[in-house]
Amino acid sequence: MEEPFYGVELLLFRRFQQQPSLWYEWLDHIQKKILSQSANELEATCANFNTLFSKDDSSFPSELLDIIRDMIHKRHKHLIEFVKEEIDREHRRKIPKYGETLMMRYLNLHNFTELSLDSMFKYGDDTRLPREIFRCPNVKYLSLKFNSLEYLPCDVGRMSKLEYLALTNNKLSVWSLPYSLTFLTQLRTLYLDNNLLDALPGFLPYMSTLETVHRHGNHNYFKSTFMWYHTDVNLRIIPVTCEAQPYGQYESLQFWAAKAIIGSKHNFFEDPTIVPVLKDYIADIYRLFNICHHCNKACFTNSNGFKVITFKNPYLGNTCVPFQHWACSRECAKAVEIPARLEQISAARELDLRYEIYIRDCIRKFSTCHHSYSMLSCASVRRSDCEHSCRKEEDLIDSHLKPACQSSLMRGRKSCKKHKHHGSSVKSKCGCEIS
Repeated sequence: MEEPFYGVELLLFRRFQQQPSLWYEWLDHIQKKILSQSANELEATCANFNTLFSKDDSSFPSELLDIIRDMIHKRHKHLIEFVKEEIDREHRRKIPKYGETLMMRYLNLHNFTELSLDSMFKYGDDTRLPREIFRCPNVKYLSLKFNSLEYLPCDVGRMSKLEYLALTNNKLSVWSLPYSLTFLTQLRTLYLDNNLLDALPGFLPYMSTLETVHRHGNHNYFKSTFMWYHTDVNLRIIPVTCEAQPYGQYESLQFWAAKAIIGSKHNFFEDPTIVPVLKDYIADIYRLFNICHHCNKACFTNSNGFKVITFKNPYLGNTCVPFQHWACSRECAKAVEIPARLEQISAARELDLRYEIYIRDCIRKFSTCHHSYSMLSCASVRRSDCEHSCRKEEDLIDSHLKPACQSSLMRGRKSCKKHKHHGSSVKSKCGCEIS
């Protein structure tokens, strides 16, 4: 199994990209240490942090040295290979391509298929995810748990081979999950536990490859479920009013073209007719828009619209799952809600019918069952034991009755033997009747 790309590597290269001077200083420092060594000596040197950085090396910030220490502990072999590659690159004076960064070159060199990026950030850190991690074409596993993420970048739609996505324990809401998740045509497992969701995004049912969605532990999730499940169709369409603000700095021909592409719900990342520069631009402004779940229209997030609540019962093995959609007009909202309501009613009737058939089948089995054990109130007692218990209870009743009542009871029993439908009866503790 291939080794994953860890969060400590992301933090290291993000820091180097933010401060290129630190990277060149670090590269020169490593080069002096390892350039003249053999392969075995090189590995031994890189495996030991203290031989690379002595206590006198104070030119690097202490927090950066901590990250480097973790990096060397986990990935000294990857480090050696990458340093050699970068030294050779400097000698050849190779010009980087568009969008090619230090982190991107590292990711491409090792061709990672698993990104394990849990618990990377501390309180107060910049939790924005770099675009480079979404440019890895062969990644199948991406875990971003415990990172206090407030939104997921649109660039996640680039990961066409992604099968597993874990977003547990973040600060994600319905609107912070981009519609570009629908571009992941091989995604099978999605973890959304312990976020700020009051429903699931309405586009998830469109993703036919999904097999598992974990969504428990979310803020007001069950409150939303019980609040909207029995409401009228018109009450599930909620107007959202906003104060429109101009986007003057974005209004250009490129901006309106990007807006049209976003509204079309087209997977622009896979479109060869769209140049990479425009793809990045579309991804940058993607969060400025709400996409209508009925028509092909993208509206500014600060414009009026409608929030629509629907339910699926069942959904991927779960019952009564709420979904939240966005619609640009009341007509689009009704076009989303009314078919969903009819489907919900139909599914509920089908479940009721299945339950009724199950109950009838159980009654039929019980009524035709000939067993030494009773199938009703005396299910755990043999018939002979039940009759013995009844006789004991009968004797107990007789002993407590007055003589006049006893004689009356005896006459009633004789009458019962002669006319079976007459006579009084007394219920025993086990549920049988004593006549």
